Amino acid sequence: MSSPELESRQLAAILARKASEDAVALRQLEGNSEIADSILGFHAQQAIEKWLKAVLANNGIEFEYTHDLRHLIGLLEGAGLAFPLDIPTVVMFTEFAVPLRYEDLLDAEPLDRRATVALVNDVDAWARTMLDEGRA
Repeated sequence: MSSPELESRQLAAILARKASEDAVALRQLEGNSEIADSILGFHAQQAIEKWLKAVLANNGIEFEYTHDLRHLIGLLEGAGLAFPLDIPTVVMFTEFAVPLRYEDLLDAEPLDRRATVALVNDVDAWARTMLDEGRA
C-alpha cells in the first residue's frame, strides 16, 4: 500500500469516527423537546457530510472541505460510486450546516426527528458497507 493510500484510509477512519459521534448525539437528542430542531439538523448534516467524505477519502477521491452535500454526492457519482439514498432529502440537510444556524427559524418547517434519525442510520449503514468493501 502506498503512502497516499494509507493516508486516505487513515483520513477515512477519522472521518467515519467523527460522523459516528455526530450520529450518537443526534440519536441521544432526538426525544428531548428542549433541544431545537436546528441542533438536531446540524448533527444530522455533520454526520452525513463526514460519512460522504470518509467514503471519498477511502476511495482516494480528493474533496474540498465543504458543507455542500450535493457537491459531495456529485463527487461520488462522478467517480462511479452510487449513492443509493434519496438525494434531494439528503441534500436538504445542507441548510443546517450554516444558514439555519444563524437565521430565524420561526417560519421553518418542523424537523421530522424520527425520519431524520432513520436517514442518518441509512447513510451510516451505506458508508460502513462502502468502507468495509475497502474500495480504493
